[in-house]
Amino acid sequence: MSSKANLYPVLPLRDIVVFPNMVVPLFVGREKSVKALEVVMSEDKEILLSSQIDATDDDPSSEGIYKVGVLANVLQLLKLPDGQSKCW
Repeated sequence: MSSKANLYPVLPLRDIVVFPNMVVPLFVGREKSVKALEVVMSEDKEILLSSQIDATDDDPSSEGIYKVGVLANVLQLLKLPDGQSKCW
């Protein structure tokens, strides 16, 4: 029997912990995060949300992100004039 792993983009969160069944607006400004959301919206709309260990880190490595997160469905993505994106 073969098993296939699912791969999801990760969106590191600052100063927020998201739990299952929550609907939260997220303001996303980092270029990598905005690109991850654009990919998610063009595909299956699922992304892994996990909090950063150090919220001041602008480019966290995998060691800078908690190992537990939540698989989320992006309902809507809105691009703002300042280059940020808002999703929920």
